[in-house]
Amino acid sequence: MPGHGGSARARRRAATKQGDRSQDLAAAREAALRLLERTRRTRTDLTRRLRQKGFASRTIEEVLERLLGVGLVDDAEYARAFLSGRWGRRPAGWRRLEQELRRRGIGPEDVARGRELLEAERGPLDELSLARRVLAQAARRAAGLDPRLRRRRLYALLARRGFDSDTIEAALDAGGDKPADG
Repeated sequence: MPGHGGSARARRRAATKQGDRSQDLAAAREAALRLLERTRRTRTDLTRRLRQKGFASRTIEEVLERLLGVGLVDDAEYARAFLSGRWGRRPAGWRRLEQELRRRGIGPEDVARGRELLEAERGPLDELSLARRVLAQAARRAAGLDPRLRRRRLYALLARRGFDSDTIEAALDAGGDKPADG
């Protein structure tokens, strides 16, 4: 509610100045829980959103520590769920997925743990198979092109999706897009 945000923020600041931290903590906890009702969030995202609502850094840290302690905020689990969705809906190479998670504020340890959790659930992640799936989806659009141009465009597509050059070459070769002149 745009008209109420400023006054609530002012009340929170006043409560903090008066030493009423318990009221501020309760309000921050409620705000965090409302945010978590809608979707899973990273620690970084919750911190940013609570800061935008005017909560003090100390209050935010206390609330997040409690939420971490009870498992409501878990960046490794967030990474697992994100990877599971992306590998299924819009395949990309590990490098690209890792960058996306890092942009969302997930640390390298949680990214690695998220991948471990996903691999424990589904088995090893096979980038070559994913690259071939991307090629199969894109092949129709590139069907009428000159073979060299087709290969260049498909290579560029896979590179943008974060696949490494060895995986790209193997996927193109397996898909019948071998270079005309070797």
